[in-house]
Amino acid sequence: MNPNTGIDVPQAQPLATWRLVAGVGVLGSLVAVILALAPVYIENLRLGHYVQELATASASIRAPDETIRSELLQRARQLDLPVHREDVRITHNGGKLQLQIKYRVQMDLAIYPVDLHFHPEANSP
Repeated sequence: MNPNTGIDVPQAQPLATWRLVAGVGVLGSLVAVILALAPVYIENLRLGHYVQELATASASIRAPDETIRSELLQRARQLDLPVHREDVRITHNGGKLQLQIKYRVQMDLAIYPVDLHFHPEANSP
């Protein structure tokens, strides 16, 4: 009871040990999942930048589709991304080049497999 107001104020109880351990466990698991998935997302970002560079290069607009496809596949291999020939789509609309890649990465986490789907794309100016 508060002596100044006469109102009964509950005292703060210490956090139960099991709650603290559970909270740290949940946060640790979240960090582990982020660390496991981050490299794939970073490599996809690098591939997306390369697709953008390739689409905006003036030489790419005149290059044969197979040359562009081969360059994209080579870069994906360098980044250890599972991009296949049929995942790359190249179109020409009114003299503009459009590049699209759709692929998926299977990640086997400790208790759950995850399929990550990526779609980097770019258009020439």
